[in-house]
Amino acid sequence: MDPFALQQAARTRTFRLVPLAAVAIIATAVATGLVFLLACWGVWLYFGDADLACDATEAGIAAFCRAYPQVGAACFVFSFLLIAIATLSKFFGLSSGDMLMKSIGATRLRRDKVSSDAEADLARDRFLNVCEEMSIASGLDMPTVWVLEGEGGVNALAAGTDPSSAAVCVTRGALEWLTRDELQGVVAHEFSHILNGDMRLNFRLTALVAGISSVSRFGKGMLSLLGGDGEDGSCVIVVPRGKSKGKGGGPLPLLVIYVLTGIALWLVGSIGTFFARLVQCAVSREREFLADAASAQFTRNPEGLANALRFTYLADVVGGGRAFGAWKGDVSHMLFASTGDSLFETHPPVKERIRRLSPRGETAADESVKSRINAVKERRRAMAKAANENFAKSVSRARGLKAADVSLADAKVQPAVLASARSPAKAGGMLIALLRGQAPEGWAGPLSAAERRTLALRCVNTLRDGASISQRRHWAEEAERVVQEDGMYDSFEMMVMASVRRRLLSDGRIPKMVPAKTLLPVAARVIATVASFGGDPEGGYVAAGRKLSLFGPALPPMPEPYDDATEILAALDSLMHLPPLAKRELLTGLKETIAQDGKVTDEEADYVAAVADAIGAYGWSIRA
Repeated sequence: MDPFALQQAARTRTFRLVPLAAVAIIATAVATGLVFLLACWGVWLYFGDADLACDATEAGIAAFCRAYPQVGAACFVFSFLLIAIATLSKFFGLSSGDMLMKSIGATRLRRDKVSSDAEADLARDRFLNVCEEMSIASGLDMPTVWVLEGEGGVNALAAGTDPSSAAVCVTRGALEWLTRDELQGVVAHEFSHILNGDMRLNFRLTALVAGISSVSRFGKGMLSLLGGDGEDGSCVIVVPRGKSKGKGGGPLPLLVIYVLTGIALWLVGSIGTFFARLVQCAVSREREFLADAASAQFTRNPEGLANALRFTYLADVVGGGRAFGAWKGDVSHMLFASTGDSLFETHPPVKERIRRLSPRGETAADESVKSRINAVKERRRAMAKAANENFAKSVSRARGLKAADVSLADAKVQPAVLASARSPAKAGGMLIALLRGQAPEGWAGPLSAAERRTLALRCVNTLRDGASISQRRHWAEEAERVVQEDGMYDSFEMMVMASVRRRLLSDGRIPKMVPAKTLLPVAARVIATVASFGGDPEGGYVAAGRKLSLFGPALPPMPEPYDDATEILAALDSLMHLPPLAKRELLTGLKETIAQDGKVTDEEADYVAAVADAIGAYGWSIRA
């Protein structure tokens, strides 16, 4: 391969695409101004100023523009300001590489804090050495170096608008699975993004897309002012009442103008965003080809990067989905590797990238790559088998446990321990101790299931309210690691992880409500799972059905209970989209389920607490 020829070709194609982004934003701004102008013209006609015209043609929009040129100018100025403010706001929010790394929860590496003893530190020391080598090869100053500890997949990213603010980050999986030559190729790829100004270009394109999408958000905001929530979570239009001084004799013409303006702005913004994203993704794909070619130039070893791509492709270990959370849409074009094959894919097909780097093709992996691929697959099979077996054991074992009278409301706990649970500095450690089955430090006497549940949720609430984003992510990952140590998800751990997912890993968006009928299959399996802990599962399931009117005329035949931890956690995530009345019905139905046999076990209470917490209704009291 000729890296210099490939770089020149990628640059040429980029320069042909970038002007299209400018065309998209200008066209959107002009179209937005026209929508505002048409709205003003409609209001002008409605209030009767057009009666001044003797001829009908003089009441047209041209006559309005001649009569009020300042209004037309204001419409276009406002549209450009709307887009400009949103663009600048997004740009300054992404401009600092270090700020972005902290926001996604990455950990900075420093030479003086990395030991050469532990195996994990050896991998990080190797990463620092590779970064220093690529800094010399590319002629750039050493950027700040980061590791995304919570991501076991393989990926990397660079951020920063210029070399002085640049940052390079790799995932923990990249340090664990890649050889030194492959890691060198990946790091060189990221250094190329810094050297060629790809980050600055991508930041600008991301900001432009955000500016254009602000038009559609403005239109949706206008429509939402007229919206209200029905009892089943559906949207209803609230029509203002009263008289008007306009010719129409009522508010309906103004309402029509308002709604049409909102719809038009939403359409203009959506269409503009569609084409702007097309351009952004096309530019991003070309810059990936450029970075691949520059990596081969810096390392003089294109096979290193090609093998890294082969490994991520054949082993399917591309990382970064859940770890980036709400930032994923903004950083997707900065990543080393991505998955998918669509118009909006920010990376070229992996096969094409490998073909340009290596004549051996995408599947011609050497023995080192093949052995690591087999190791990844074997680890996945072992983890899946252990999780399924142990979760099934915990379900079957719980059916014979002694009954207990349990309330989902907070149990009374010892004041000194409760004070520690309310301290952000101590809550994380206490949560881990509870997951390990240990009583909190300073606890006197035995710890009941209700007290353990209350303390665990108190700790999660404290971390949500008092910890930083990176700290919340750290404790969530630590809780998941502890739960997976023995490969089991017992009922208490399930309840805690459901709360952790909702309170510590949530992106903060308000869930969109959907009709309860659409979630009937999920709700039915959750009820069946809770019922399976009782002495009469079928009777408990039928008892719940008598309380669920909003979910449909009747529950389906009792489905198989969930026996996989990841499935029931995903089901709990989906139940938060229920309307409020449907949530109340679900909890009432679960009360009937666990009370049907006259007793409530700790496991039943844990699972109902997990459901209540997932739908934001913790504190609801259950007693047999």
